Amino acid sequence: MKKKLLAALLASALAAGMLPTSACAASSSYTTATATLVTLTDSSATAKGKYTGYEIDGTDVSITAAGTYVFSGDCDNGSITVKKGVTGVTIVLNGLTLTNDDSAAITLNKTAEASLIAAAGTTNTVADTEGSSDENAAVKVKSGAALAIGGTGALTVDGNAKNGIKGAADAVITVAEVKLNINAADDGLSCDDELNITGGTLSITAGGDAVKASPDTGDTENPDTTSLGNVTISGGTLTLNAIEDGIQADGDLTISGGTFDVTANGGHTTALTDDSASCKGFKAGKTLTVTGGTLTVDSADDALHAGTDVTISGGTLTLATGDDGVHANNDLVIGTKGASSTSTPRINITASYEGLEGTTVTVYGGDIDVAASDDGVNAASSTLGERSDKYAINIAGGDLYIDAGSDGLDSNNDISMTGGKVEVYGADALMDAAIDYDGTFTLSGGTLFGAGMEPSAGTQAYIAVGETSPSGGMGGGPNGQGGGQGMTPPGDANGNRPTPPNFSGNTSTDGTFTPPTKPSGGKANGKPSGNLPNRESALGIKEGSVITVQDSSGKTLCTATALGSMSSVIFSSADIKEGETYTVLVDGTSVGTAEAKLGTADSSSSMSTFKPGQGGQPNQNGSQATVGSFKDVPQNSWFASAVQYVTSNSLMNGTSTTAFSPSATMSRGMLMTVLARYAGESTEGGTVWYEKGMNWAKNKGISDGSAPNRNITREQLAAMLYRYAGEPDGAADLSAYADAGSVSAYAEKAVQWCVKNGILTGKTSSTLAPKATATRAECAAMLQRFASLTT
Repeated sequence: MKKKLLAALLASALAAGMLPTSACAASSSYTTATATLVTLTDSSATAKGKYTGYEIDGTDVSITAAGTYVFSGDCDNGSITVKKGVTGVTIVLNGLTLTNDDSAAITLNKTAEASLIAAAGTTNTVADTEGSSDENAAVKVKSGAALAIGGTGALTVDGNAKNGIKGAADAVITVAEVKLNINAADDGLSCDDELNITGGTLSITAGGDAVKASPDTGDTENPDTTSLGNVTISGGTLTLNAIEDGIQADGDLTISGGTFDVTANGGHTTALTDDSASCKGFKAGKTLTVTGGTLTVDSADDALHAGTDVTISGGTLTLATGDDGVHANNDLVIGTKGASSTSTPRINITASYEGLEGTTVTVYGGDIDVAASDDGVNAASSTLGERSDKYAINIAGGDLYIDAGSDGLDSNNDISMTGGKVEVYGADALMDAAIDYDGTFTLSGGTLFGAGMEPSAGTQAYIAVGETSPSGGMGGGPNGQGGGQGMTPPGDANGNRPTPPNFSGNTSTDGTFTPPTKPSGGKANGKPSGNLPNRESALGIKEGSVITVQDSSGKTLCTATALGSMSSVIFSSADIKEGETYTVLVDGTSVGTAEAKLGTADSSSSMSTFKPGQGGQPNQNGSQATVGSFKDVPQNSWFASAVQYVTSNSLMNGTSTTAFSPSATMSRGMLMTVLARYAGESTEGGTVWYEKGMNWAKNKGISDGSAPNRNITREQLAAMLYRYAGEPDGAADLSAYADAGSVSAYAEKAVQWCVKNGILTGKTSSTLAPKATATRAECAAMLQRFASLTT
């Protein structure tokens, strides 16, 4: 505690400019009466002045007592070391260039405490060399030591061997007002226990993480069990370019101020493979909290990620990412309950796979724009599986504009809206839509414009015109990362298993994972590319259509410009009154009227007036005929017989008693498990639900078992089926498909064989979409065609 208190006091002094003149003045102010002046050359070190607490051995200088020591000169192989337990040391760099060939250029030994000052108007460089072996950083802060870096000059740190500045177990590093440039082969600015940045201008280029706090818990001899792994940033301007994470804290990451420009692994256009290292913008092992600051992130992986909770109550965030914009493994909270609108965050996710994701996603306030190639807001978790009563989206305030390539609002359980303004667009492809949930959607306030599933409960009236879906009818699933609830052990009602084809194993592996097409961004730049082609809207709504909602007097209550096809329109606000009639117009022409109603637990159809030719025909009981109890599998749908096949043969089951979720994604682990069951293997048990199926697939050479929680692509699905069949001969001419050249090399023969035998068909007459995510309906259909070919 003493060490951390002294570090905090020193940081405050640096920030406030309260250090002695000898520590902060220009070089002309230093005299032998106020400091000790040390001059370094390639061959020697000389010292004179007030303080005598030093030792010199050639070009190596050791500080043994408190005092102010001013270093200048140019030395190709030297060092500055503060000895163990020495405190009260100020090291002033006054035009110093110092390199060390076999160790750190500057070292604080265990429990030492010092400030490192770049004198005003000076430029300084400290470095190690690529062959350094004695230490792992150009500036090394050993266990229990504390270093505060400041001054108004410039300091460049070159970590050619590994790290730039590194603090060990229980060390604390604080950066205040300084111009600090770090170039590192691995991590730039790192400290195992606590790293605090209160100001300065930092530019860091790193082959690993740019800023990091990560205790070495994996050391088998001396595991670090006491360091916190916390990063706290309250100010400064940080430009970070990292191959891995921009900022990583194994503990808590707290941002209350500062300006950030973070690029991780080349940015959001970089395609990741299954074995890619973590390359997130801001990453916390525990909680990630943002209360202020300006954060600009371009990352190949998540822009913001936390192992537990993410809270964003302030700041301006502009995020582009190849994966999730903001991801919390537990709770994601945006805004502060009861806070004024002026204190709320501004979040603009210009490119993402999923925009906002958490076990629960709660929005109290904020101006939030989301562009996502998959779900805009997703309540899901890879650890809890496809279904959990812990999943929820709660919207109590804020202004959300969501442009999603799949579902806009997607909860694997409940949605609750009590306030705020939401304008949400989804893919409108098969069962994808703007609003999708598997539990209850309670609408009790706010303004909502979108399409998809109607609210199932609530106290605020809404209208729905068009092809809306029943409650529970469009079950999603967290990127296919669920725990196998969509499958049961093999065997039909009579206990008979489907007959597997002959198998001949091989050792080929799956190719690399290529993320879906990234959106071009936001409100102004158009619609992201979803996984499925849009169906034609019965309402005539297409991209650019102006949609208007009017009351019976002709008063306009809402106007919106569609980002693509919409088969339904759902609108609610405080102006909508239960029992009154409202009209929806598209480009000035009425396409339907609806009587406003409240959500009810058994709501299953819209009370709208439909245009002719709008969709499936109702049966005599007033509802569309479906397969079994699945409300989302109409008997006239293209995938109906496939769903019947996989469920009757117990290869796949519904995601609930009333939903099959045909447009939900399928994970690689889930397909491995289905194929294992198809082969008659038991998949029960294991530490995770997919372990038995994954191990079987690896042993049979069907898959390398990698990335079981990743969504499976169409070409990966074809490859697994092809390997299961023993890699038979037979190739199709793919020249009719414009995107045939995008088939990965590892999957080329598999795709050709599947196309030749009718197992895989084009998304359209001219496109195969080999890297598009396969849906549950597509998997069911390909399994059915595969079985008919091989049995």
